[in-house]
Amino acid sequence: MDIKNYNIITLGPSGAGKTVFLASLFRQLSTPTSERFFLEVSGDKHRKELNDIYLKIIDKDQDWPSGTRDVTRRTFTCRVNNSAIEKFSVCQFTYIDYGGGLLTETKLPNEYDVIHFEEEVPNAHAVLAMIDGLKLLKLMQGKDLDNEAVRQLLLKDLPNMMQLINKCKRDTSVHFIISKWDLLEGNYNLSEIEECLRFFSPDFKNVVDSRIQAGCPVRLIPVSSIGMDFATLQDDGSMKKKPGAVPKPFQLEIPIAYVLIDGVKTDIKASKASSEKIPVWDLLKNSFPSLDSLIHQFVLNELAHPYQEKSLQEVRDWETALKHLVIIFLKHLKDFEERFPEANLGGEVLFAPEPIHNLTKHEKVVCSVGFTSDGKTLFSSSDDRTVLFWDVARGNLQKKIVQEKSGWVLANISQDNKLLFTASADKSIKVWDANTGQRFIQALKEHSEPISGFVVSADGGTLISSSRDQTVKIWQLETNGGRVIHSLSEHQGYVYALAVSPNGQTLATAGTDKKMLIWELPIKNDKFLKFLALKHPSFIKALAFSSDGKMLVSGCGDQTIYVWDTKTWNLRYNLEGHTGAIWSLAISADNCTLASGSNDLTIKVWNLSTGTLKTTLTGHTGIITTLAFSSDNQTLASGSDDKTIKIWRIV
Repeated sequence: MDIKNYNIITLGPSGAGKTVFLASLFRQLSTPTSERFFLEVSGDKHRKELNDIYLKIIDKDQDWPSGTRDVTRRTFTCRVNNSAIEKFSVCQFTYIDYGGGLLTETKLPNEYDVIHFEEEVPNAHAVLAMIDGLKLLKLMQGKDLDNEAVRQLLLKDLPNMMQLINKCKRDTSVHFIISKWDLLEGNYNLSEIEECLRFFSPDFKNVVDSRIQAGCPVRLIPVSSIGMDFATLQDDGSMKKKPGAVPKPFQLEIPIAYVLIDGVKTDIKASKASSEKIPVWDLLKNSFPSLDSLIHQFVLNELAHPYQEKSLQEVRDWETALKHLVIIFLKHLKDFEERFPEANLGGEVLFAPEPIHNLTKHEKVVCSVGFTSDGKTLFSSSDDRTVLFWDVARGNLQKKIVQEKSGWVLANISQDNKLLFTASADKSIKVWDANTGQRFIQALKEHSEPISGFVVSADGGTLISSSRDQTVKIWQLETNGGRVIHSLSEHQGYVYALAVSPNGQTLATAGTDKKMLIWELPIKNDKFLKFLALKHPSFIKALAFSSDGKMLVSGCGDQTIYVWDTKTWNLRYNLEGHTGAIWSLAISADNCTLASGSNDLTIKVWNLSTGTLKTTLTGHTGIITTLAFSSDNQTLASGSDDKTIKIWRIV
């Protein structure tokens, strides 16, 4: 049987560490690991070359090996040994390495190499773009654009690599390999590095964003070809080997693990989409139903060590050897993504979080969820007329505090957690003791249609409500009730959503008339000043301000999320990816994360500072009607018209 070969292009300037990376990878995996897979390089010449390079790395009396000057093409066969030491070839990885000068030099002895190089890139299955960790360290330390190493990184290395990556096909996996991670670890995380690269390199930002929008796999992978404490950085920028130290490289196998898993997923999808079966992948039906099911089992920690031992014992041919290798590589990638959750910049996430609790006590659609200020308790309301309180850590129901007389109950709680506010289909707002459920004041009744949303001021003295009667009402709460002090009737349709900025000075309202109206608060001269109407292509169902008040996010029926700058009221960017209307939004208190819920039955989690998708949460079987973050930014609650609430750990 012909085994699959994956062409991997390595990009990087001279000194970035491509040669050392490849030699260390081969040395690390040239003999069977405890997991019984290993790499064999084709050709005795290539084997000796890589061994010689590695000897120069570990010999303290020798200089670091020189980089690649000519085109090199090395094919590694990935094999699996079973318990009887029978060898089975699973796949091949062909590393195509070009001298760093092809990226950065203007005059080259062989221009044919350049042409050939640029033709190879679009046909690669994966691209490893090597970012020199030493140059990156200089950028992160001082952000000194006059530093020569920093100038090379920003003005030569990245622009040239991005131009070539822009030639890649949609299914090509792009991995930005941060070499020499031992210099950066402990001082910087991947989010800080990504943000810095985006800020200082428009080329990086634009190419990465375009691939993310297309759903392409894009990742940041930190590696070290020598490991910690093998060499130390000198004042002149050189690395000095420590006498007696032994290299301990780490995460070198992660890129090839991603190449295989991405490749298998792509080929399985192609087989399903094609009228002609792909014979090789059709065989996988007998091994496992789908790669997605294996990934799901890993998320649930069902594929523990005994299962991996079982898969090894079953290795008897190519098919079972591939299954074992997939399981082993998924284990490595799950460990990697748990350690570096920020590594995935875009595309399909392998290990999307599973809910830590599924709460199923409501009998009808869940209308709203929220956390108490300490994040330990979740409250929820439903069309079943109840408000329930839950223990977040255990997922247990604590109490049923309210039994309304009509359905479609919305709930909110005061900052001191003492007052519970509800609105229901009877068009009224009520205030309760959050501990006992005792009613405090007479119901507030001024709307002529059901209330769609409301917010309460921090001091509990003012309440703002929106309704299907096309109005927004501002209430002054008093000891025995409350009164409407302003009624806003500028909308020409249902008012579905409203949000108030954290400083209490701006009100946003939106609905079926496709307009988001911005109002100035507080009241001046007994009048509200509507100073802006921001039009959308479709109805607006959800609004959310960031906690610093610098951004307002709107969710639209056109499947798009709009992020607005509240200083200029210009659109910062659109977030696209949902395949249904946006029904709910929530922003974490640290303003780093946005969650969006849709009638496509998914929740998408976005990096709000970069506008990139972090992960997609699945599991609900109905529209995601409501979302809320805990105050520590680590927990997300979602409610749906499937009658359930799910609690997710978002780190």
